[in-house]
Amino acid sequence: MKKMIIISLLLISMISCVAGASNTPDNYNIPQSFDLGKNYYDVYGSPDLNATIIGSNEFERDQTATLNIDLMNKGKLLGFKNDRTPYDSDEIYAARTEMKLESNIVDALSVVASLSVDPGSPVEVKSLSQQIGTIKSGENALTPAKFDIKIDKKAKAGEYNLYLNLSYDYQKNAQITNADSVAQTYDVNHWYGIMNQNQILKIKVKNQADFEIVNTTGSIYAGGEGVVQIEIKNTGEEEARNVKAIINPSDPLSTTDSMAFLSTIAPGSTAVAKIKIKADSAAVPKMYGIDTVVRYETPEGDIKYSDPLQAPVEVKESGLFQRFFGWI
Repeated sequence: MKKMIIISLLLISMISCVAGASNTPDNYNIPQSFDLGKNYYDVYGSPDLNATIIGSNEFERDQTATLNIDLMNKGKLLGFKNDRTPYDSDEIYAARTEMKLESNIVDALSVVASLSVDPGSPVEVKSLSQQIGTIKSGENALTPAKFDIKIDKKAKAGEYNLYLNLSYDYQKNAQITNADSVAQTYDVNHWYGIMNQNQILKIKVKNQADFEIVNTTGSIYAGGEGVVQIEIKNTGEEEARNVKAIINPSDPLSTTDSMAFLSTIAPGSTAVAKIKIKADSAAVPKMYGIDTVVRYETPEGDIKYSDPLQAPVEVKESGLFQRFFGWI
């Protein structure tokens, strides 16, 4: 009966040891030269990196920008435990030296930063991982992490998440050996671990006006001219003021009236630009695209220009009536 109890206790002890080992990250490998029995102190604390976007976190659709991220180490020493009491002068010197070196537990070493976004996000990260270097406790990185991002031209206004992953080494423990208090010399063993920190950073895509051509009416005949009506819709989230449609047709189309004034277009509303277009007599009957740029003012008074929009215009073959009377 006693043997069974002893065997059971041994099994429980072995299971407990295995369970404890599973809670220790694989990267916490104790160096072969490290002797825990000769350790004077266990120090508690760790690095704690905090990231902040430098400057504005607001961007516009279709914008490419460099995101500067400052990293600060807010790691703190939380306390220590005495593992072994020094007895002679060499050991006292070793214990004091160990305590001094143990404070480095809060420094982040060889920091690597990477940035990612949600699947399907209109924000694209175009930079690879960044090597930041060492960040001591209470200090900022010598240089910010720089990531190039691209905002999709069809991005909706609003807030988007960026996921910053920080991977670094830190000193888990330090041990002094062969200390000589008279000569003030010693050897040291370092035990390093790896840490990962993740932080969510938020950027905003601004409310802004955006435009598309929803309809074009009117047609012209080769060798003639006519009025084309281009219906422009504000598909953005912000009203556009003092709007002007700038028309730039190319051969075989031309115009002497290249600008139409449209006043204010509210979000979701449309306005019609009426432009007189002329087609060369040698124009091939087909659909042509007319470059149209919208010039407008924001509510803050800034002048903006849209990307070129294509207004489809049909050129028809002139018939007997048009050739005889010269009317369009």
